[in-house]
Amino acid sequence: MRRMCCLLLTAVLMLMVCHFNAFAWSPVPIKEDPLVYMPGTQPLDGQRSIIESPNRCTNCHGNYDQEIEPAYNWQGSMMAQAARDFLFYSCMTVSAQDSIWAVGTPNALDICERCHFPKGWLEGRSDPPNASAMQGADFDGIHCDVCHSMYDPFFETTFTGERESDDPLYWDEANNSGTLSQPAATETYYEDARQAAESSFFTGGTFSEPYFIDNLPPEDYTENASGQFFVDDRRAKRASFADADARHDIDYSRYHKSKYFCSTCHDVSNPVLANIGDDPAAGNLTTELNSAFSYYHVERTFSEFMLSAYGKQGGSAGIGYFAPDVFSTSHPDNAIASCQDCHMADKEGQAARQRSAVLHTQESAEHPETGLPVHDMSGGNAWVSTVLASTVPGAVNFDEENRRLLGRGAQVLTLDFDQGLALNPQSLLATADRAMKQLHVAADLRDSDYDRETGLLTFKIQNQTGHKLITGFPEGRRMYVNIKAYDSGDLVYEVNPYDYQAGTLKGLKATYDGQDDVPDPAQLLPTEIYEDELVYEMKPTSALTGEDKTFHFALATGRYKDNRIPPKGFDIDNAATRICVPVKGGADKPDLFSAEEYAGGYDQVAIQVPAHADNIVITLYYQTTSREYIEFLRDEINGNAATLTLDPSTGLNPAGGTETYIIQSDPFFTQLKAWGDTLWQLWLHNMNVTTAAPYPMVQLSL
Repeated sequence: MRRMCCLLLTAVLMLMVCHFNAFAWSPVPIKEDPLVYMPGTQPLDGQRSIIESPNRCTNCHGNYDQEIEPAYNWQGSMMAQAARDFLFYSCMTVSAQDSIWAVGTPNALDICERCHFPKGWLEGRSDPPNASAMQGADFDGIHCDVCHSMYDPFFETTFTGERESDDPLYWDEANNSGTLSQPAATETYYEDARQAAESSFFTGGTFSEPYFIDNLPPEDYTENASGQFFVDDRRAKRASFADADARHDIDYSRYHKSKYFCSTCHDVSNPVLANIGDDPAAGNLTTELNSAFSYYHVERTFSEFMLSAYGKQGGSAGIGYFAPDVFSTSHPDNAIASCQDCHMADKEGQAARQRSAVLHTQESAEHPETGLPVHDMSGGNAWVSTVLASTVPGAVNFDEENRRLLGRGAQVLTLDFDQGLALNPQSLLATADRAMKQLHVAADLRDSDYDRETGLLTFKIQNQTGHKLITGFPEGRRMYVNIKAYDSGDLVYEVNPYDYQAGTLKGLKATYDGQDDVPDPAQLLPTEIYEDELVYEMKPTSALTGEDKTFHFALATGRYKDNRIPPKGFDIDNAATRICVPVKGGADKPDLFSAEEYAGGYDQVAIQVPAHADNIVITLYYQTTSREYIEFLRDEINGNAATLTLDPSTGLNPAGGTETYIIQSDPFFTQLKAWGDTLWQLWLHNMNVTTAAPYPMVQLSL
């Protein structure tokens, strides 16, 4: 009897445990979910899906010259920290909840993990899509073997020069009888053709049939963006020098010099919304037949570049710091023609510490104008790298609270500092310094005039980059103009004042929680105004949640605001094709900038300020993320928001279930649910750290 009672009790306990761990929604394996299908190498695809850890590369490509070596500069970059970025984890957590609410599974996270955990994704650890299966070098983000194993799926037109250029000078290839480049490029072409013919799609077709015929893709599939990378199964390292000398196999790759290489991750769209209603059995998935730029905008950095003068054949002369007489590239007349020209600028040096390594720009007869591309890949985000550096004991900016918040291990936060290469605080802080320098050269204030009799102030904000200013992942990121007018040394008027105690711009129409740990922003004074047109940002809209302006990027169906400054030569006539037209009030606004502004890459500002001021100070600020976005992430994770609702007539969500805010109760989120409070406390503790607080890009006084 006692044994029977024990068995019965055990069975009851097992049922209770199973019930506790049960999902209210039905999991669908990633490999069986057509909503996330996209072209490219697929998980668990033999040798193509095996990626070497970066420590296999750093032994030769590091520890010899921090100014030039690939290892040190890459290790501090946000690419190396793509899987340690605390903003990413918090956003991913919210996106999982959004995905369950909208389509019944969290599988939309697969698109996040393609680019942030490429090694883990290729090796099959994105299922379950909560990153709980990620391990080791997966946490090293976008690292050496990921990039240097990619081949060009558009190899046919790249090889013929039709896609980009057939001029050897464009590729900086010595045009003489003894050149290595042409035969090396031919060898790579045949290797690419072999790879392509053996690459399969989710829907069962191969790269050659029925999707790619005669090595050419479908007519509307012109770019492999949004994480659609194609990986070599031969494990040869692909790079941009035909005369490199190494102990491993090498394939000379024009692709790695090409602007199209960067499209792989820097045009981001939502495949889940795009594929709803498609029939994969019929081979008509939107994502497999069309370029990512054509559906559901998330980020369009590469498209913005392609629409600029720099994206045209041969590129164009840069502006300001990037002008040809100041800034050198490998292209004729120092033209800027690729993303790498600015974000991996050349320096003289060797790619490895071995004596046989070529000293580029001095010893390279094959590529006489090309230095070694410095692997810093700097953008404008100095906040995340600064905070990550501060978690390392012994770092010059070590912060015990940051270490406590982020160092609790994967069982609490998914993030695991013990996995992969150790954080290098020196490299991280060097990256932050480069990011701040990038911000300084990204823009200029020009042609200013102040009419002291009327108070009319005019000036130009010159975009000196090859994409919109600002660009990148849009959520909470902003650039804004602050204007101060002084009379006899006293501040008498201010446009777009910032409240550093509250950590936000004054005058925003936002609802704050009124928590005691941070005050709500102060009210605007009579001498202060908030000018939304001088706050440059992209704000999505969502027909799914019914919000005109939303932070739910996984549920974004359009854009409500996009007034970011176009780059030089912006092709507004073709911008709609790439979902890049400026937007105001939820509607496309192609005339938001004039023809002259599109051609010159600037915003002409005219604003009324008080007359007879002694001094006017104009400052252009950049901010990595906003308090409003941090509060959104916290509240969505903690279940204190109200943007996910059920249909009042059916009591169901769009997926047909009853889930709304489930992060704190659903077992899928066990290692993610602490991110809400963690991110909020992290922001509170670091709200005035560089680029968390507004960072002055450029200033003008008149």
